Amino acid sequence: MKRLIKLLSGMGILILIQYICNITVKLLHIVLPAPILGMIILAYLLQMKIIKKEWVKDICEMLLGYMPLMFVPLLVGIIVYYPIIEKNFIPIMVNVIVTATLTLILTGIIVDNIIKYIRLRKIRKYHNE
Repeated sequence: MKRLIKLLSGMGILILIQYICNITVKLLHIVLPAPILGMIILAYLLQMKIIKKEWVKDICEMLLGYMPLMFVPLLVGIIVYYPIIEKNFIPIMVNVIVTATLTLILTGIIVDNIIKYIRLRKIRKYHNE
């Protein structure tokens, strides 16, 4: 019974954050998708310890356990559109490889710059003390 209450309260927190983000995106005409904004806000609330990790841990683990089921429609779509994919296989693969490579490179550059920025802040803080 205690686990059920934890799951329901965790789901309530996630749904509330998502609902707020959906309204925010619609009202402010933000180009960021509401689920992405929700993940950013959830990460921020967890980082600031406004929401305790224990409150959402169980529901997140359960949802991650069911995540493979979310890929079933994708696989069915691939099977349904196989003739189109087969005709355009090379352009699709080039697109996938190029975008994946660019994503990896840009992520590396951004993370490298964030690490440098954090180190610089620590050095400045150390010298100011």
